[in-house]
Amino acid sequence: MRPYPLMMNLQNKRVIVIGGGRVAFRKTTGLLDSGAQVVVISPKLIPEMDRLRNQEKIDWKEAHFDESILDDYRDAILIFGTTDDRQVNLQIYNAAYSRRLPCNIADVPDLCTFIVPAVISQGDLMIAVSTGGASPALARKIREELEKQYGPEYGKMTKLMGDLRKRVLNSSCDSDENRKLFSEIVDSELLEAIRQSDFYHAMEILKKILPMEIDVENAVGDSCGDQL
Repeated sequence: MRPYPLMMNLQNKRVIVIGGGRVAFRKTTGLLDSGAQVVVISPKLIPEMDRLRNQEKIDWKEAHFDESILDDYRDAILIFGTTDDRQVNLQIYNAAYSRRLPCNIADVPDLCTFIVPAVISQGDLMIAVSTGGASPALARKIREELEKQYGPEYGKMTKLMGDLRKRVLNSSCDSDENRKLFSEIVDSELLEAIRQSDFYHAMEILKKILPMEIDVENAVGDSCGDQL
């Protein structure tokens, strides 16, 4: 199988996690970071999961999995199974499949309609690594190598580029000119200036590239000046 990669907006979307253990906790924290509304179905929770419940970050359905429970959450858009019981996992998969609900069963690729890649995040920058479910360990190793290569400066650079893009698109330049400007910025020494926390050098670089009407100082200051 060659999966199709995509990024999904989970903000305020309901997602179901079945299981209350360590794997469920890892899935749940990632989902919460993406803004999802998480429902956990499990007869018990590990302390970390129980803290999330006490903080009202998750809804907890205290029960063993039963297909009928899904009828209470018809607005759910994803389901994660994290149990270590093959029969229960199969029941989760079949229930999700019959409802056309995308399903991921942890560490069981043949019971997944989608897989979750290994991800590194630096601000708005996300880099995903997938082996199509063949070797999560290899994906994790590659992710760890990428974490060393793509440090916090890439998150700051991404934020700044997003701000600059809005400003440039609102300027008088045409689309071809804009593409050239963005390419020149990315190929410049801006990233190194950010890495070195050199606020003034970053502004000098941008002033040489961008049209005069672009307020470079505010762009850099608004995006990452307080961090440089």
